[in-house]
Amino acid sequence: MKRLNKVLFTVALVLFAGAAMATGNLSVNISEGEGAEAHVRVTNAVESQFEMEIRNMNNDIVYYKQIQQPLKLVLNTFDFSALSNGEYTFTVKLDKEMNRSVLAVKDGDVKVLDQTKQVDPYFGFNNEQLKISYLNHAANDVVLYVYDAKTNRLIHEDDLGSGFAVNHAIDLSKLNKGSYEAVLVSSNGTYEYDITLN
Repeated sequence: MKRLNKVLFTVALVLFAGAAMATGNLSVNISEGEGAEAHVRVTNAVESQFEMEIRNMNNDIVYYKQIQQPLKLVLNTFDFSALSNGEYTFTVKLDKEMNRSVLAVKDGDVKVLDQTKQVDPYFGFNNEQLKISYLNHAANDVVLYVYDAKTNRLIHEDDLGSGFAVNHAIDLSKLNKGSYEAVLVSSNGTYEYDITLN
């Protein structure tokens, strides 16, 4: 029986990991063009509706566009010559995925300083088992906290490491009936998931 349980757990973990890897297909490439131009190529494995925005250092939106027609590929050239010197963030969003690029505009020239990708984690709760899958693009430490929702008391903490594909499951069957909150913390953000034990 123990062997069968181990085999079933391994199969479930493989399927669970595959569900997480199905996301993360958003790709954004920014190349510097002539002067203040930046060429942007956005791709996804399936036709999708993208959101694109550019914000200045004050977090004001200076450009926003939602692609209404689902596409696999979007090509754009942006001219930053009318913008003031400074840093800007160019963000592309798709469902639970986001790509953020930091651009520097100086005297009519634009440079790409940094690019980060973020995919929201997958949370699943079944048979009093909390399952989490997260693509850790930043490769920084990821920590999971579980709180009692009524008292805000920390009841569980796990350091999930800094690997790229983070898959984790915890058994919550020993907790009392009630409401709980799982919080996954990474350098890319904080993600919350509500749990109810009946």
